[in-house]
Amino acid sequence: MNLNRYLEQVADTLAWTQERRDAITKKAVEEERTLSVDEAQEFDQLTADIQTLTEDHKRFSELEATEMAHATAAPRGPAIIIDREKDEAFEGQNFTRQIIAKAWGMQTQRSPVAVAQERWGRENPRLVNVIKADVLGGGSGSGEWGNELVSQDTWLGDFQNFLYGQTVYNQLPLREVPANITIKGQDGAASAYWVGESKAIPATSADFNDVTLTPLKVASLAVVSNELMRDSSPSAEMLVRDALVEAIRQRIDTTFISTAAATAAAPAGILNNIAATSSSGTDGDAFANDAKELMYRFVAAKNSGGLSFVMNPSLAMAISLLRNALDQYEFPEVSTTGGTIYQMPVIVGDNVPENALIMLKPSDIYRIGAGEMQVSISQQATIEMDDAPAGDTDTPTAPTGKFVGMFQTESTAIKVVQSMNFARRRESAVAWINDADYGGAIST
Repeated sequence: MNLNRYLEQVADTLAWTQERRDAITKKAVEEERTLSVDEAQEFDQLTADIQTLTEDHKRFSELEATEMAHATAAPRGPAIIIDREKDEAFEGQNFTRQIIAKAWGMQTQRSPVAVAQERWGRENPRLVNVIKADVLGGGSGSGEWGNELVSQDTWLGDFQNFLYGQTVYNQLPLREVPANITIKGQDGAASAYWVGESKAIPATSADFNDVTLTPLKVASLAVVSNELMRDSSPSAEMLVRDALVEAIRQRIDTTFISTAAATAAAPAGILNNIAATSSSGTDGDAFANDAKELMYRFVAAKNSGGLSFVMNPSLAMAISLLRNALDQYEFPEVSTTGGTIYQMPVIVGDNVPENALIMLKPSDIYRIGAGEMQVSISQQATIEMDDAPAGDTDTPTAPTGKFVGMFQTESTAIKVVQSMNFARRRESAVAWINDADYGGAIST
């Protein structure tokens, strides 16, 4: 990578960082609120990044001017290597760049290491070293990158953090358990009685249950053009990353917060077979009554500790705007990003039904599959471009006629697969209202 190319990348990253910082303040202004804690931290970090990038651009612009002035002088010495780590312009950028290096390496018949060195070696040498460790030199032999038409990445921490930060499922502190292990437990209390002399002792029983979590798969398959792979700006990298994440993000939450029954391929939603309660009204007093009704379910089961609310951002907004007869906010500590109500955490997610007010105990929900995801790429595969594909290997049916070759269309297929599962520990883990619609008449 020459100095001019590097200056262009610094300028692109600086522009993206400034746009991102402006977007944070613009959103707060439009919503007529101050910055949240997370927004303030990101704003401060972006401000620091802008200062660093601006100083770097100035330094290397001066270096470029010096090199041009001495272009006719004696032969130039060794290339200047800047051994420093550049912060990611967005979360998940390093992981995305690994995929781009592999895909574009196959497209241009070069080593992914060479691609990474050319594009990002000066600003992020550690990324190049990671790719070197993961992918060997080009070739068709065993272990060489040319035979990895479907290859897997293992440096996934930043990518997973992005996914976890966007879903209700991974914001909740669910109970992590081993896979393929049957866990036996008690779902109801036994009873004891005072018994008079010579009287029969009443019989009692206790409810028991067991939970076994076997690994299931959630996956997404995206196809992007090779032209997109050629764009090295952060915005293009974000598009690639979002294509990998969005389908899985949607599927995890829509299944987790649902009444769906279990199937051979998918777990049951945590609301499955949990009877919903009707809301008592639309004002602050009604919300208090509704929360009391939900809490009663846990109290009756002697399971009332460590509870959380889960809701859609729109419902959280409606609750945050409730006012009493004195025109005071009823719940000032809740917002569209979460908060607390009655000192209980509020977790919000776009995939929660808009009228669902859910109270749950995270430690009473088991999960497996917090490990790494498998990401595969191919520019040689043939993809059935259909959301109901017929190409099953166990029970194949007539083809849909929607098969597309990646080589012929100059495209890259990117596949993400995660092994996971979840289940309630006991029936009393969840209670919910399915028709919450707060924001009507104020309390009197």
